[in-house]
Amino acid sequence: MMSNLGYQFADSIGWSHAAAITTGQWLARFTGFDMFVLYMGAFFVLAYSPLKSFILGTPKDFWPEKVTKLNKHGMPANAMWIQAAVVGIMVVLIAFGGRNAKELYNVLTLMANVSTTIPYLFLVGAYPFFNRNDKIEKPYVFFKNKTAMWTVSIVVFVVLALAVVFTLVQPIIEHAYMDAFWTIIGPVVFGVIAILMFSRYERKEKAKQAEDNDSDAKLG
Repeated sequence: MMSNLGYQFADSIGWSHAAAITTGQWLARFTGFDMFVLYMGAFFVLAYSPLKSFILGTPKDFWPEKVTKLNKHGMPANAMWIQAAVVGIMVVLIAFGGRNAKELYNVLTLMANVSTTIPYLFLVGAYPFFNRNDKIEKPYVFFKNKTAMWTVSIVVFVVLALAVVFTLVQPIIEHAYMDAFWTIIGPVVFGVIAILMFSRYERKEKAKQAEDNDSDAKLG
C-alpha cells in the first residue's frame, strides 16, 4: 500500500517511471522501519505491563509463590519466563499447522486483537459501578453527570463487544476455521484458568479465615 502511494505520488508530480518505482520502494522501506520500531516498543510494553497489573496488582495469595517472586531488579522474572514459554508454545503449534508466514501473522494478529480488547470490556463494564460507589476515594472524577457517565460507558462497551464478536465471527464466515479456532481458544483457555485460580484463592481465604476464627475462639 505504501509502495503504491509513493509510486502514485511521484507519478502525479511528473517524475519518471523509474523514479516513481524508487520512491515507492523507499517509502515502503521507511514505513517498514517505522513499524519495526513501533512493534519493538509495543513488544516490551505488552511483555511486562500485563504481568505488572495482574501479578503485582492482585493479592499475593492469588498466585503460586514462585510466580510472584521478584528478582534483584524487582521484576517478576519467573512469571515473564512462563509467559514467554506459553507464547512460544502457541506460536510453534500454529506454525506446525502447515501455515506460511503470512497466515501465521494473520492468526497472531487476530489473537492479539481479541486478547488486548477483552480486558477493556471488564474495565469499561466495571467503571459505572466504581463511579457510583461513594465508599471508594476518587481523587479525580471526570464524569460528574450520571447520565453522561452511563451513556459513554454503554456506547464504549457495545463498540468493544462488537469489535470482539466480529473478530471472532469473521474467520468463520470466511470458512477459515483454523483461524477461528486459534482466535477463540485463547480467551476460553485462559478464562478457564482464571476461574480455577480464583476458586483456589477463595478456598485458601476461607481456610485462612476459619483458622483465624478458631484462634480467636481459643484465645477467647
